[in-house]
Amino acid sequence: MKTTGWIMGITTLAFTLCAGNAQTLRDTTLTAETFLSTGVSQPINLKFLNPANTSEAFVCEKGTGRVKYLVNGVVAATLLDFPVENSNERGLLGMVLDPRFEENGFVYFYYSNTGFEGGTWLENRLERYRWTGTALVEPTLIIAFPRDPTQPNGPSHNGGVMAFGPDGKLYGITGDLTRGRFSNPRIEQNTGSVNAAGVGGIFRLNPDGTVPSDNPFINHPLPAIQRLWAYGLRNGFGLTFDPLTGRLWHTDNGPDQYDEVNLIGKGMNGGHSMIMGPDSRDAVGDWNQFTPRGVSDLVMLEGAYYGDPQFSWLQPVGVSGITFLRSARFDTGTRDQCIVGETNFARLHMLPMNAARDGFSLTGVLADLVADSTDERNLLTFGQSFSVTVDHQIGPDGYLYMCSIYTNRILRVRPINPPTIIHGDSRLANFSGIPLNVPLRLTIKNGNTTVQTINTTLDAFGKFSVRLNNAGTYTVIAKAGSWLSKRFDNVSVSSGGYVFLRLPLTWNGDMNGDNRIDDQDLLGVLFNFGGSLSDLNGDGEVNDEDLLIVLFNFGQQGEE
Repeated sequence: MKTTGWIMGITTLAFTLCAGNAQTLRDTTLTAETFLSTGVSQPINLKFLNPANTSEAFVCEKGTGRVKYLVNGVVAATLLDFPVENSNERGLLGMVLDPRFEENGFVYFYYSNTGFEGGTWLENRLERYRWTGTALVEPTLIIAFPRDPTQPNGPSHNGGVMAFGPDGKLYGITGDLTRGRFSNPRIEQNTGSVNAAGVGGIFRLNPDGTVPSDNPFINHPLPAIQRLWAYGLRNGFGLTFDPLTGRLWHTDNGPDQYDEVNLIGKGMNGGHSMIMGPDSRDAVGDWNQFTPRGVSDLVMLEGAYYGDPQFSWLQPVGVSGITFLRSARFDTGTRDQCIVGETNFARLHMLPMNAARDGFSLTGVLADLVADSTDERNLLTFGQSFSVTVDHQIGPDGYLYMCSIYTNRILRVRPINPPTIIHGDSRLANFSGIPLNVPLRLTIKNGNTTVQTINTTLDAFGKFSVRLNNAGTYTVIAKAGSWLSKRFDNVSVSSGGYVFLRLPLTWNGDMNGDNRIDDQDLLGVLFNFGGSLSDLNGDGEVNDEDLLIVLFNFGQQGEE
């Protein structure tokens, strides 16, 4: 990455910009603080183990290849020590927990493997381990991106950032390893139509490493192409799903111009290395032979489409981590907006979402979706003096966490006066779909008196986050969609605090919302049979399976 990697000159600049300077935020109701400042070196990934609290976490160190175990914000142990080649952008680069981590204990790691300590780079390797509660065991290879003597092999553009989607599939950035130039053309870089680079896109895999049958290029003869969800991407340090849509977003680092934020759909071709930034800008450089290129110059696989970036910086900022502030801790105007980090100027940027959440709502000089100057870039500033931040995420307490890799800290952004919240997730029985927009009603009771009724919806991951009017100890009755209600007693939350609720919603089939499953619900399925209006299991059709759900759960009544 010419201007945006872990190159020492750039990171020294970012460190200098924040050294000795406290982080500041444009929103004066927010504050930044240090969550962890000792015991870690170059933290690149943070994962909390329990969605209910911050007491346990894993932290990955880029340079050492070590995985640290945090207990109550203190390093308690080193769990793994991968043999990594750590020059330039190589190292221990990615970590993600399996969506069923609490059941299976699976954790995935992506690293630049040498095979043994002090060896030379062999491959970028994705492995799965199982957490026993005290150790990470049973290493299992998921996929490897090996050295290829016929192609460049980095050391820059290694990718490594991963995320599980609402569909339960594993997505990850490979980086292009500087492959696919015009002298050695490859499909993923849009320079050739025959041979694959093996890298330079976003892969989509089943959790066991097999290729899903509904991948966009599953019928391509090359396995390297079959595993791709998107291609034509240079490199990135940010990958996340918008919980309010289930759509995938990615940050791509430009060469000497045009860093990008991309909305990644099935089969997207990002244009690299023919196009960087918006196609209409006709950007040129040595990467496209100083020749303006367009969509007609791209290698368009069957099922592919070209997508312009949703936002670009003409002068690269070294765009890094990305997340959405999906937390009731944050006020309207900040909540659910897109936050990205950067390398070159030590800032956080906020990109406001449009109503459809398929792009950004920007006006004035930014209406063209490009920051063409320093002044335009600074209009998006959310925070300053943050150094290089990666792995942005919302923690169990509803606050924004990020790894500040070159200050050896983990940072947290929170309201100065945090609101009291309830958040949690759901376990929806007899449901195979994505729970996005399933209605959820929380009835808050003090004794027999209802003190607050909260109507919200589940997000694409089945999660929710809402504010409580007052602290206290309550009974909470949760009713989601066609599931019968569940009662939770003695739910206590302090002022400015939070409580996590997991909703195990067992009984599905309440078609008419009367909180019981009876003849009326059975008739509802029969009357809508063959349609989609009363689909209970999320497969998009009212059929025998929906009828069986009602019959098996017939006579059940919700808890009040």
